[in-house]
Amino acid sequence: MEAKELIENLKAELTCSICLGYFTDPVTALKCGHTFCKDCLLQCDEQADATLTCPECKAVTRFSDTVPIKNLQDFSITGKTLIQKLLFSLPLLTTCDQHGEKEKLFCEQDQKLICGSCLLTQEHKDHQDLPLQMAADKCKKKLQETLNVLQKKDGELKAENNDMGKQEENANKHADLYKKLIRCEYKKMHEILYDEENEHLQKLNQDLEDNLAKVQTNKAILSEQIQLFQQMILEIEESLNASPFKMLQDMKGILERNEELRLQETQTVNLTFTSSR
Repeated sequence: MEAKELIENLKAELTCSICLGYFTDPVTALKCGHTFCKDCLLQCDEQADATLTCPECKAVTRFSDTVPIKNLQDFSITGKTLIQKLLFSLPLLTTCDQHGEKEKLFCEQDQKLICGSCLLTQEHKDHQDLPLQMAADKCKKKLQETLNVLQKKDGELKAENNDMGKQEENANKHADLYKKLIRCEYKKMHEILYDEENEHLQKLNQDLEDNLAKVQTNKAILSEQIQLFQQMILEIEESLNASPFKMLQDMKGILERNEELRLQETQTVNLTFTSSR
């Protein structure tokens, strides 16, 4: 088995199958033995009887029947650093088929490795050709900058999603308050204004339903955007941990998809209760 394959196998052992990232606060389900990040498992759909379905084998379990794996947490942190260093230390230089020399340069136009003799050919005369490590450092810097922007945007989206949750809670509280006020006022003249009271309550319920529908729609959009940003962050983190050549190959596609994500805008939800006027 080649060193690179061994490294990939090690990474798989330290990866949560839900978020596809390195384990964070890993817990193991006693019933089936599968391990996940604590927060990832908590996000799984919980049944009415407080049971969870294992994402791996679909076994039914309870979160109380899981145990934290502290050693795996430490090993995951160490393994992440070790894997990155191992990937960069592997002898990745290939031999040029045309000239038989080691390919120590990277052509930015053709996105491929070339040797010193290739550099002198007409094909690469006007190309931007850099030493492999310099090209990798340049790529890594750009990817790191992109990662920083994505992480900032991810934080903003999470904060906005949290605000949506608070708005949802406030909408319910305001609705309850308005219901009490309406019932109190109409109790005094309920016999003659019974129909009017019901009309107001129905309008209020419709307002609440409309407001909650807006909140739920925007929350769904935000959750989808958060997932896309987290996937992009994970993809960049994996690219940063990959070999220089693999990182260079993936950079263009990552940056293009990142630009598409950044252009997406979220909508502001204004909650109103017309029946309270």
